[in-house]
Amino acid sequence: MTDKKYEALITQFQRISSFVSRHGNIFRIVVTVVLFTVLFRTIDFADVVNATSNSRPVFLAASLSLMVPNLLLQVLKWRYILHAAGVRPSWFQICKSVFGGFFIGAVSPGRTGEIARGVYLRGESVVKMASLTIVDKGFNQATTVIVGLLSLSLLVPWPWSVLPIAVDIAFIASLFNLHRLEPLIKALLNKITTSAHVDNALAAFDTLNSATVRDMILYSIAFYMVYVLQFYLMILAFVDVPPTVMIRTLPVVYLINLAFPVSFGDFGVKETAAVNLLIPFGITGEAVFGAAVINNVVTFLIPSTIGGLMTAFHRSAPAEEDHPSS
Repeated sequence: MTDKKYEALITQFQRISSFVSRHGNIFRIVVTVVLFTVLFRTIDFADVVNATSNSRPVFLAASLSLMVPNLLLQVLKWRYILHAAGVRPSWFQICKSVFGGFFIGAVSPGRTGEIARGVYLRGESVVKMASLTIVDKGFNQATTVIVGLLSLSLLVPWPWSVLPIAVDIAFIASLFNLHRLEPLIKALLNKITTSAHVDNALAAFDTLNSATVRDMILYSIAFYMVYVLQFYLMILAFVDVPPTVMIRTLPVVYLINLAFPVSFGDFGVKETAAVNLLIPFGITGEAVFGAAVINNVVTFLIPSTIGGLMTAFHRSAPAEEDHPSS
């Protein structure tokens, strides 16, 4: 492909990105409103209010208390991958970066905006930080996919239950071969940007040795367990749900939420999936809906608000320049 064709391709990509930036939030808000409208045709809002007022405070408090390990694990995991790449910011900068990422990701599909958390770190390449953020978030999402597919195999009848397991095995195998893509990606990037920007963009591959992969997997599993347990405790605050039902459904809820990042924040998709998956087990939709909304406020809206406040008082710091197209 000629240089002119590459330039035309980049220009077209930038136009699409600009369109999404201008109209993406409106689309996601519309989708969220539609999803909630459909939900309120299935459940009674008055019953949701009643279920919320009768919720059990012990389980609510237990779910809220898990926000401490939830956020701590995210900060520690981000610090770990930064250190693996030779970047050693202060604890305050790391925390500001994580919470600021929550804020930026609040209005992006699947929270992909969190890859911009590097803007909060002084003197670091934004592209390099985005590359490392993709590693950080990628391990979380890989865990969500792997566990979600296993739970899905428990929901669907035989012989269809074999399909999610087969997809899971293929997915895991592809993860172990991601490093093979580095030469191809490097060759493509070298044709459209400078070598310095290529090195920053491929910083993720430099961190993925066996020890780092092992530790990141452990961090991600620990975070995932805390995250799912928070949701389960929140549901228990509204209604009794056996652990076996939780194992078969909640990981699938998170898998669906990851697969359809079309709503504003995490609102809409998760509630719809949770209600529809738990009703067949005799769980009232009103209780599940109330638990899901409060869980989203606790795990998503509150950290995003904290990040917004940090952003409001954030002073832009000098950073290594990165070309926009890279």
